Formats: sequence, structure tokens, C-alpha cells
Amino acid sequence: MVKILLLSDIHSQNITLINILKVVKKLTNPPENCLIAGDITNFGTTEELNKILNIITDYFSKVFFVLGNCDPFVRTEELETSAKHLESNIQGIEFFKVVGFGTHKPKLNQKVLNKLRKSKERVCLLTHAPPYNTQADMVSLNKHAGSVDLRNFIEKNSHIFLVISGHIHDSPTLTKLNNCTIVNPGPVTTGNFAILDIHQDFRVDGKIHNLYEV
Repeated sequence: MVKILLLSDIHSQNITLINILKVVKKLTNPPENCLIAGDITNFGTTEELNKILNIITDYFSKVFFVLGNCDPFVRTEELETSAKHLESNIQGIEFFKVVGFGTHKPKLNQKVLNKLRKSKERVCLLTHAPPYNTQADMVSLNKHAGSVDLRNFIEKNSHIFLVISGHIHDSPTLTKLNNCTIVNPGPVTTGNFAILDIHQDFRVDGKIHNLYEV
């Protein structure tokens, strides 16, 4: 089993972030991996992005992230952190693969998509925007604001068993799209985070937590 901490929409709220990290590390069986679904800064600089990522790597050695629409564009050589940038990149976490599609609307890189389609391995997508017309992308008045392209890709690829997203602050959820688990942990800015247990049969158990209700 793999235990993962999910964070999203930190928006440079470092004090809240640190308090969440301290609470999680004090758990009896804390996660070993941390996945971040974008908006790490609040229209901040590359230096600020590196600083926040390094706060997280002080607590977790295995940190994976994508960028959101409030983050700066960065090249790999500008990153001064051990956290792994997953934009259009595939990384392994024990018995499954994780691939990232960040920014406001996921850039579904065709070369990466072709690799995923040919792969027989099970895949977790780490995105910023959630898939369209799910509980993870609902904004006011029950309108949906997610990515149609992402939803279509999930529906066409049954080996995607998990999608982790953020962006929509109003819709923290752990739900299903067909056989795929969809998680939006909600924003760190309001104290939200999620912890998932991923079993070797790709069953996903988890819960969304709030710092102020722990």
C-alpha cells in the first residue's frame, strides 16, 4: 500500500502550509509521498516557488508537483528543489505511474499521451484543473468549470485509476468517474488537505481533512 498526502492551492499561505505538514507528520503512520496539484504561489516569483517547495521537502522526501494558473512559468534549470516537476513527465511511485498536466487547462502532451495509451501500467494523473462535469469542478450555482479534454481522456483510457486535481476551491471531493477515483482535496488556504491509501489492487481509500477540524 502507498500512502499519499495531497495538497493544492497553497497560494503562498506558508504558515497554514507548515501547520498542515506538522500535523500530518505527527500521525501514527504518516504518508511518505506528497503530491501537489498546482497554485503553489499566488502569482509569485520563481524564487518564491522554490522556497515553498523546499518547505515541503523538509518534511517529505518524495514530493511531486504541477503548476497552476497562479504560478510562474519555470524551466527545469530554474528549479532549486528536490521536488519533481511532473508537467508532461512520467514518474513511478512503487506499483503505478504518475503523470502531470498542470496549468489552468491541462496541456495534454501528445507524446506523453501516446506512451500512456500503449502502457499496460496503471496511471495516476496529477492535474491542476479537474475533469469537467464532476463533483470536483462545481462552482457557484452548480456550474461546472473543469477540463473537457481531461474528462474525455479519462473516459477513453481505462488504465487511469486516479486523478488528483485542485483549482476549484469550492469543490473538495473524493468521488468517482466511472471506475476512476477523482480527488480535489480543496485549498490549503482554508486548511484543507487529503490523505489517500492506494492498495496494490488499485483500490483507493482516503479522506479529506481540514486543519481546523483535526
